[in-house]
Amino acid sequence: MQPVTRSTPADQNSELRHTPPPLAADVTELERLRRELDVRNCALDAAATHFIIGDATKPDWPLVYLNRAVARDYGYESAELLGLGPATLFPVDLNQVQLEGLAQALTTGRELRTEMRGRRKDGSIFWVGFFIAPVRDPAGHMTHYVGIGADITARLEQERTQRQLQDQLYSEMQERERMAIELRLAQKLESVGRLAAGIAHEINTPIQYVGDGVAFLQSAQADLEQLLEAYRQAFKRLAASEPPAAVIQSVEEAQAAADLEFLSVEVPKAFERTLQGVERVAAIVRAMKEFAHPDTNEQSPADLNHALETTLIVANNEYKYSATVETQFGALPDVMCNVGELNQVFLNLIVNAAHAIQESGKDAASGRITIATAAARDGVVISIADNGCGIKEENQEKIFDPFFTTKPVGRGTGQGLAIARSIIEKHAGSIDLQSTVGVGTRFIIRLPVAGRGAAQSSKTPQVA
Repeated sequence: MQPVTRSTPADQNSELRHTPPPLAADVTELERLRRELDVRNCALDAAATHFIIGDATKPDWPLVYLNRAVARDYGYESAELLGLGPATLFPVDLNQVQLEGLAQALTTGRELRTEMRGRRKDGSIFWVGFFIAPVRDPAGHMTHYVGIGADITARLEQERTQRQLQDQLYSEMQERERMAIELRLAQKLESVGRLAAGIAHEINTPIQYVGDGVAFLQSAQADLEQLLEAYRQAFKRLAASEPPAAVIQSVEEAQAAADLEFLSVEVPKAFERTLQGVERVAAIVRAMKEFAHPDTNEQSPADLNHALETTLIVANNEYKYSATVETQFGALPDVMCNVGELNQVFLNLIVNAAHAIQESGKDAASGRITIATAAARDGVVISIADNGCGIKEENQEKIFDPFFTTKPVGRGTGQGLAIARSIIEKHAGSIDLQSTVGVGTRFIIRLPVAGRGAAQSSKTPQVA
């Protein structure tokens, strides 16, 4: 039989010292969890973002936690909001559609991202970006929901301001485009109006050739008709056995009266002058038709040498009394362009050259306008030069500015060169100026053969 060993009180105390109480580990874990929770709460309170937790098992989804940012931005104390539903923060009258979506998300346990209007305790309204996500237990049942949000009023206001600025910029661009179109139209109408008298004069001269020629031919026809009648009478007299000598004498007298020798020389010349006059009128009409080519956004191949010749015909009355035009046309490929707009550019430059020569005091004998064209790689170069008064150096940088002009009041609007540069740039080209006071001015236009398509293709990234 084994002896019974009894522990003494001292032994029991020793055992108690070496064996911890049964609840000590649980208390330590609870303290650790509490400290971690305090750290999380402090971190969430330090965040500027709204953070809420709600009970998803109750009908109104009451709040069980909210961080300091929620209470601060809504103007409540935290204790005032605990137990209340999210509708307190997002009133139904301001967020009917959004709250229906929120209810559906909470019911089905899915995430939702939306923007809602929050109401502070003082009644003021602001916008909140809000994200909600379900919280599930180990069995997969939704027990809570987490909501994260932020005041986005400033961002939305910035976006609204940016949209307003973009709309304003777009409207201003449209207005500028409309004004540019109106300016081009006004400039063209002004040019056509200014040229109308010159065109009438240009047509009047060949028409006079035609009128004089027809009047002479009418007179010649009457003389020839009288001579023809004398021939008829001579045949009758000869048939009546009248002495031939008398008949011949009367015929010779009729021929002398009609001046048959003069008519035989001048009638063909009259026909030639009349035909030349008709051809000249036809050429002017053709030039006017081509010059007034209807504006269109579509580009088509055009012979710029022919376009310059057409413009010279139209503008003839503008320069013929002040300058002689010399052309040095090189072989050019057809250029993709709006030839009607380029005709307007050529006209402005030719008229400006004529005016510069007039201001220098030169006349048609000493004034020179030289127009030269040449092909250059993938483009063409057009030069329009004069030996007029030239442009001061301080004005050369401003010469293409809208409404800037060096001409006297009433003679220049300052639109011609500004519109010319706009048209050239729209064709993906450039226009440059070389000028010396007292020597003259040269405008150099460079245009790509492919038109504005050349600039668009050059901006297209190449795929390796």
